[in-house]
Amino acid sequence: MQGRKKNEGNYIEATQLNIKAFKILKDVPHPSGIIQALNNISWWLKDIDKSIALNFSFPLGFYLGYYFDDDNFNVFNSFDTIFQVQKESNDPMMYETAFIFSKCLSKVDKERYNILKKQCGKSINQLKCCVFNLDNNYYLNTKTLRDFIKQEVEREQVSIKELNISKRTLNDFLSGKRKYLQPNTLRNIINNLEFEINNSLAISIINELKKKDIDKKFEENFYKFISLRVEKQLSEFFTSYLVHYYRQEVKLEKVIKDIESGSLTKERCDYYTKELINSIFEKTPNIDVDSILINNQELKTYTNKDITFKEHPYYSARKILVKRFMKDLNKIYLQEFIGNYINLDSNQKDIIEKYITNYGRYYEIKNIPKELRPKVPKDINVFVKKYTLKRRLSATSFYVFERQEREKFVEALKMFS
Repeated sequence: MQGRKKNEGNYIEATQLNIKAFKILKDVPHPSGIIQALNNISWWLKDIDKSIALNFSFPLGFYLGYYFDDDNFNVFNSFDTIFQVQKESNDPMMYETAFIFSKCLSKVDKERYNILKKQCGKSINQLKCCVFNLDNNYYLNTKTLRDFIKQEVEREQVSIKELNISKRTLNDFLSGKRKYLQPNTLRNIINNLEFEINNSLAISIINELKKKDIDKKFEENFYKFISLRVEKQLSEFFTSYLVHYYRQEVKLEKVIKDIESGSLTKERCDYYTKELINSIFEKTPNIDVDSILINNQELKTYTNKDITFKEHPYYSARKILVKRFMKDLNKIYLQEFIGNYINLDSNQKDIIEKYITNYGRYYEIKNIPKELRPKVPKDINVFVKKYTLKRRLSATSFYVFERQEREKFVEALKMFS
């Protein structure tokens, strides 16, 4: 029925049917159905009503993070939709979507990558132009960047003195003689211009705007963070670390040692670490599908003067899951747990992270008949007891693994004994 309505071009009615399906499936819950309904709405409306399509991409990202691991087909299919909807709407969150999408893709083997390339080829080809790198020590002098700066400087008739760079540096850059540009130099230039944010901007510009946004939030959040008890700092930072793909760029052991010794300073935090600390103080979004549908506001036009990069809903959902596990974890052994995690290899970390998110996903499912509740297997019993985890959730989180995953999990737990 929904497919026929879509094929007839009656997108609004098809959307209403998908919203009804979403509400029913959410109450069940039926993860694949929830994602399919939201994905349909966003994809079908992206050429009809960009504002509502963009609004629905938000819960799509949220429930995607809540219900699925990053190797599930739904993740790639939905990120394809989210990325295209955000890109067509010039929504700054597209850059975070691209970052997450690329990190998920980096973990698949060549055979699966080739399959995904056929299904999501347009997005995959565009990702490389949209993925920021907050560790950049310099930016390549590209024609896109040169043309943009030249055009904006001439349009606003900004003097070189106002740009806080030397005339020679600017001339060498605009002529192509200078092959690279320092991040501080680029930031000085764009700080003295005002321009709209759109998907044709060089990623180096987005990089600096992202870093500037991180710095602004971190100025306030760092002092909030260090005012917390050390145990709370460890718990909150480790939660952010498990949630975000920034973890692949962060030296966790170094940050944990700095927190434990009280030697963490603003200067010792790189941009990825800053963003993980900022994430601690991000509020969980309110997902209200009914209000999304009646939102007829025009799409917001961002400029470099008012842009802010909100936390991706994919991360917000993951944070809910990890916080549930961390709440139950025996804090007496918190530092030991983190230390053991640090000593795992990458495959072992993956399986532990998957177990933690499983634990959070099944947290609210309570009406299971007593005779159907799984028992904690002896292989994980010591782990469950020591860290005072809920037994029903611990068993459920274990048995949703495939047999090979269970074996990997049990092997990884040897590091925690």
